[in-house]
Amino acid sequence: MQACFDVIEAEAIFAQTAAEAVAFFQEHPVDMVFIDIDRHAPGQLGGYRRMRAVKRRGPEVPIIAITDNDRHWTEAAYREAGFDCMFPKPIEPSRLFQTIDDVLLAHHQPPLLTPLRPPPLSAHLA
Repeated sequence: MQACFDVIEAEAIFAQTAAEAVAFFQEHPVDMVFIDIDRHAPGQLGGYRRMRAVKRRGPEVPIIAITDNDRHWTEAAYREAGFDCMFPKPIEPSRLFQTIDDVLLAHHQPPLLTPLRPPPLSAHLA
């Protein structure tokens, strides 16, 4: 992950525990959160839930689940849990960058690496 963030010149903050990540999230503005979900404990989402509960920022900050347990939960299950998406391991830089851009576009933010990419199609009423 660090090597990927180095390529796009993004500052990455790594937390060793959920409590450490939540404390940082509560005190500092962040643009995006990646949570490594343990395949043996996909239901242990306390840190994630505490981040989402932070007033004003929690609901708006994109949160991506990084996981190798894609056989245990579906993409839909991660979305139902409130994640913006699920990113299955192994980490492949081009796939990761595409996912980041997709999530940013879904949040009406400019993409990092594909600035000329058109926005998602939406219906317009006249």
